[in-house]
Amino acid sequence: MEQRMVDEKGTPQPTADSLLVEYQAAQDSAQHHDTLIWSITSVVWGASLLMLGFLLGQTSNPSLKYIVVLLSALGILLNVMVWKYTYQLAKVKIHKYTRCKTIEEQLGLQQHSTLQYPTGRYKKWYSIVMVLFIIVWIVVACTFIFKKGVLP
Repeated sequence: MEQRMVDEKGTPQPTADSLLVEYQAAQDSAQHHDTLIWSITSVVWGASLLMLGFLLGQTSNPSLKYIVVLLSALGILLNVMVWKYTYQLAKVKIHKYTRCKTIEEQLGLQQHSTLQYPTGRYKKWYSIVMVLFIIVWIVVACTFIFKKGVLP
């Protein structure tokens, strides 16, 4: 077992073994949060597409007007919630990977530090898709409200 070093203030410093354990935990957590982001997203996007398919098949039935509006509101709410949750989960993921990079610097490792990946690109496209889903839900609701349930 390694002896713990102390800094100039007498504060104990972590050993290489404890840093490696923390590194593995941070990496596992980052991967877990990334998996959560895409799992939640795929379920909600899939459910949205399924509901849209069902509702668009009912465009000639004005008696479903209120159900369509309620389902459209639900679709909007789900997409907004997922957008918010994935933003929060992404912050955790980034924090964990940043910790991994810090530990890599301390231990002379390079797993994440040398990765050249453009940051923020997927966030922009993700946001575009979320906005499109929300717009489609608004259009479906408005179509049933103002056109008496008939799409052009």
